[in-house]
Amino acid sequence: APDGTLIIPLYGRMDFLLHQLAHFSADPGMARHDILYVLDDPPKRRELLDLAHSAHRRFGLPFRVALLEENLGFAPANNVGLARARGDFVCYLNSDVMPAAPGWFDRMIADLREDQGLGMVGALLLFEDGTVQHQGLTFERLPQLGAWPFPMHPGKGRHHRAPAAPLAEAEAVTGACMVLRRDLAQEFGGFDEGFAIGDFEDSDLCLRIRARGLRIAVDHRARLFHLERQSQVTPDRMWRFNVTLLNAWTHTRRWFAAAPQGEAP
Repeated sequence: APDGTLIIPLYGRMDFLLHQLAHFSADPGMARHDILYVLDDPPKRRELLDLAHSAHRRFGLPFRVALLEENLGFAPANNVGLARARGDFVCYLNSDVMPAAPGWFDRMIADLREDQGLGMVGALLLFEDGTVQHQGLTFERLPQLGAWPFPMHPGKGRHHRAPAAPLAEAEAVTGACMVLRRDLAQEFGGFDEGFAIGDFEDSDLCLRIRARGLRIAVDHRARLFHLERQSQVTPDRMWRFNVTLLNAWTHTRRWFAAAPQGEAP
C-alpha cells in the first residue's frame, strides 16, 4: 500500500534507470513509494532487464518494470503506468531527472494533502550548473509561429531566487516532474493520446485541471536536476519540429480558440 507511484517511461537511454535508482536509494522516504519504469523501446528489452537486475543487486530498492510490446509514445506509455499505479498519488517523471536531495516526493505529496484546492504540484528543476530549467510554465504567443501560445519557462537559465512562499502558483508545470492524486489522473484518463511524441500533453493536462477549478503550484523545496530532452532520442530534428507544430495547433484550437486578428482559429 504505497503512498505514491513514480511513473517513468524509458526510451533510448536505458542507463538513466541506474542513475535514478542510485539517487532514490539514498532517500529513506522512497521505501513508502512504488517505482514503476515503463519500457517504450522494445528492442532494448534485454538491455533493460540486465540493468534492472544489476540495479536491484546494487541498491536493494524494490521497483517494477512494465515491458511494452511496441513503441507507443510518451502519453500512452505514461497511461500504461497510470493503469498499473498502486499509490494514492502519482508522479510523472522523466528518466533524465535526478533528485538534488532526498524527500522531494514526500514534500510534493504533503502539499496536495494539505490543500484540497491544489490539483497538481510541480518541482523546481535545475540545470547541472544550478541555474533554473523549470519553475513553472506560462503561455506566450509567438509571432514567428503563427502567434500560437507556446509553454515558456520564465527565468530559464538564470540563478534561482526563492519566492516569498516556497509553494508558488503557476499557470502550468512540466511533465518532466509533476505530482497529482491518482484518482484525479484516472478521472481525466491520464495524458491525452491525441498529441504525438511528448509535446503539450503536460500543459493540456494542467489546463484540464485548472478548468476543474483546481490550482497548480511549484514547490521550490522539491529540487531536482533535469538533463532536458536527453530522455528523448530523435535524430531527425526537422521531423521533430514538425510534430511540435502539429501538437501546438491541436493545443491552440482546444484551449486558445480566440486567435489573433487575421489568423485562423
